[in-house]
Amino acid sequence: MKCLIISAGKATRPQPQYSDKPLAPVLGIPLIERVIRTAFGQGLDDF
Repeated sequence: MKCLIISAGKATRPQPQYSDKPLAPVLGIPLIERVIRTAFGQGLDDF
């Protein structure tokens, strides 16, 4: 099944360590990777 991930946004609050929110890590894993892993785990396999 196909999956379209819409992600955007500049990380400007509170400390802009990363220029894009999807690349900001949460517990060492970028947000976008977390979304892809979760979707893949639910059967989505075409991004």
